[in-house]
Amino acid sequence: MKEQKNNIGQATPEKWILTEEQRLNYQALYILYLITEEKVLFPNFLTGNLKFAQESIDFLESKKLIVQKEEVTEGKKMFGVALEKSDTNWIYEATTEARNIVALHRKKYREFLTFYDVYAHVDPEAGEFAFRKIKKILLQEGGTEAWAKYKNKERWVDYRIPVTVYKGFDPREFIFFSFMEEGRFIPTEKDTEHDWAKNLFMGDLWEELDKVMNSAPRWEDQGDEENPATEIMETIIIEGANVLKEQRKKIKKFIKKQDDIIGLEEELELVKAKQDAAAEDDDNYYDEYYNDPVYYHGSYYYTPLADPLFWVTAAIII
Repeated sequence: MKEQKNNIGQATPEKWILTEEQRLNYQALYILYLITEEKVLFPNFLTGNLKFAQESIDFLESKKLIVQKEEVTEGKKMFGVALEKSDTNWIYEATTEARNIVALHRKKYREFLTFYDVYAHVDPEAGEFAFRKIKKILLQEGGTEAWAKYKNKERWVDYRIPVTVYKGFDPREFIFFSFMEEGRFIPTEKDTEHDWAKNLFMGDLWEELDKVMNSAPRWEDQGDEENPATEIMETIIIEGANVLKEQRKKIKKFIKKQDDIIGLEEELELVKAKQDAAAEDDDNYYDEYYNDPVYYHGSYYYTPLADPLFWVTAAIII
């Protein structure tokens, strides 16, 4: 085994616990996401359930990632409701550094989809991956339904968390960001009581996150003296990369022959991996991962969101 670096082989916590300080980091990032990506305007005076966001707003303002601005641009919305210029005087605006932070974290999430969703359905005993048959199943009649049924077989185990833990990442980041990308807490016109804020800051989201983490397999629990857990994990990681490379090549070749792939867009998106901002067709981007999937840490220096340095390094490395 190679010399340890980048926290490779880090221990799985006996119990995943998110501190209040760590939780604030997640919430603050989501506020930045709403401001930069969803064009939500936050007034400098919060009322009702919106008061739950005040701590995050104060945190971001202290980091100089948002600034108050006396302007409401026509066409933008506040919490999903269109505003006239006279409706508010002061709103918060994201700085360039804040936009860089959101862009970096979204890039991290796209890379997670690219390289780690292949581990979502693994048969560790047989050493098989559901993804190995993705092209074959999707291209048969009723392929989308057949693929969903195949993935739901009891034999498959979700190994994304043990794989990311072993590689030195914090899987909670990717789970939380999936909530963001799914739009689970986007303000809407119908949500007049701003329940989205209550759910994000005070709801059972955090219990759900803890439940997912604490029910996941532990990479250390595998193997025995003859087959150490570290060797098993590295074998799984390497084989998963080989499966991804093989299937991506097959599907990419198939796509070139087709003008229209009806009904496969959603599943093929996994292979494309939403690389709109990360050179989707750049083979070098993938080759870096294929060459050393165990030690590959992405096209960025990984700083955990829970690390106070995240708010500094993320803003300056882009």
